[in-house]
Amino acid sequence: MVVIGGIVGAGIFRNPHVVATEVPVRSLILGAWLLGGMIALAGAFIYAELTARRAAVGGQYAYFKEAYHPVLAFVYGWALLFVIQTGGMAAVSVTFADYSLRLLESMGADSVITRLDQLGRMTGLGAGN
Repeated sequence: MVVIGGIVGAGIFRNPHVVATEVPVRSLILGAWLLGGMIALAGAFIYAELTARRAAVGGQYAYFKEAYHPVLAFVYGWALLFVIQTGGMAAVSVTFADYSLRLLESMGADSVITRLDQLGRMTGLGAGN
């Protein structure tokens, strides 16, 4: 669930046409977006309530530590480092590379040079993070 939340932010720019091609009625397309927005808003309200009730530093780690067990919180912290955050960053990097590649090619840049440029930019962004 948490991995999905990190990837949706980048996927929202890449996949709206998939929803539009699968759903034949325009009002249902808008309904799907509204439903997704309401689910995201409910999640934000849940975290706001958790923060108000348990104002501890540490975010989800602190919530897992109090609600379940410190070992589960520890495992979550390492999973966040190696799986959850990296998946979201990879999705954002792919989206960034795709859009900037299209922009550079529309300005007349050579495809090979543009791809090498993108590789360098993504490497620089990854090293900076």
